[in-house]
Amino acid sequence: MDFRLTDKQIEHRKECYKVCAELEKKKPKNWVGFESQFDNDEGWAFHRYCAKEFAKRGWLSLGWPKEYGGTGDMMEKVLFAEARGYYDLAGSDIFGVSMLAPTLLAAGSEELKKEFLPKIASAELMFCELWSEPNSGSDLAGLQASAVRKGDEFIVNGQKTWNTGAHRADWAFGVYKSDPNAKKHHNLTFILCDMKTPGITVKGIPYMSGTHVYNEVYLDDVHMPAKYIVGQENEGWAVVNVLAGFERSNLDMVYGLVRGLEDLVHFCNENNRGGQPLSKDPMVRNKVADLACQLEAVRTLAYRVADQQNRNEMGLMDAAAVKVFASELMEKYAHVACDIMGPYGQVKHSKFAKMNGAPEYTYQGCFVPIVSMGTNEIQRNIIAWYGLGLPRMK
Repeated sequence: MDFRLTDKQIEHRKECYKVCAELEKKKPKNWVGFESQFDNDEGWAFHRYCAKEFAKRGWLSLGWPKEYGGTGDMMEKVLFAEARGYYDLAGSDIFGVSMLAPTLLAAGSEELKKEFLPKIASAELMFCELWSEPNSGSDLAGLQASAVRKGDEFIVNGQKTWNTGAHRADWAFGVYKSDPNAKKHHNLTFILCDMKTPGITVKGIPYMSGTHVYNEVYLDDVHMPAKYIVGQENEGWAVVNVLAGFERSNLDMVYGLVRGLEDLVHFCNENNRGGQPLSKDPMVRNKVADLACQLEAVRTLAYRVADQQNRNEMGLMDAAAVKVFASELMEKYAHVACDIMGPYGQVKHSKFAKMNGAPEYTYQGCFVPIVSMGTNEIQRNIIAWYGLGLPRMK
């Protein structure tokens, strides 16, 4: 791949950074990380405001086919994600824009594309994901929530968990066991549903940081129209694999680290230890340099994946590689930043907090990307089996 940007891409990148820099000035107080959008009404209002601003410019449909309102290409989508990550902004629904829209384009019916893609592109609808269950996380195919076909609808019962933003979402995409007698991986159906449908109950799961991001969702005789099936009935596992690729190749977290590293370097230049700036300490310099090298590597990998997506060549292995590399680098950054900053890295919402308390926030949450979207152990298996052709253990 040629990593040089075209003139058009360079101009697009400049515009993205300009718009995001202006939006950054309107952030609510104590906003740190994209999850801030779910915690309170002010954060959610800011998220939807940013989304409308991006929608006006056609940036929520970057990389889509033109016949469905698409603009630009996948590289321009990456450059947009880079700008949002750098300025720590929300405004692009990770479930609707980043996951469901490309899945609908790949596996959805024309009716579903026409109904939902315009509403996603205009930021009219926000989605959540109803996948994991209390006893089915990494082994998603073993889920138990049932969907019983009754004429032209399904009656759904069960419980979903760790549902990010379910208390804010307008709609959800979920997967349910629709044939109890069929073989595993051929007994699931992928269905969209309105979160206001009777029988859906959302209960928050308090996070250790005190924020409301995650939820339990209870489904009691929920009627879901069969017209909202994505893919084929009982073949939802194939759709799950399509969507998982887009979920795991979500590149926003990569670019949030770029700004984080810049802020850490600034902290090292401005703060002394032992009578000299931290930036003069060889141990600190080595740790920061190691982060910088790995960050450049993961940025390159992100660009490569974008190029593959442009050519419809991205496989499960490539998405898994981005997920593993980016999530583990985020964890390493959080530990290194808090180690270098000492007590300053342990506070937020305080006059003593540096970098708006981001290191403390990142430290508490850095394990989440390693576990979510399929644990990194599972991702390494995917890389081994599908990428390297290694045999499975018997």
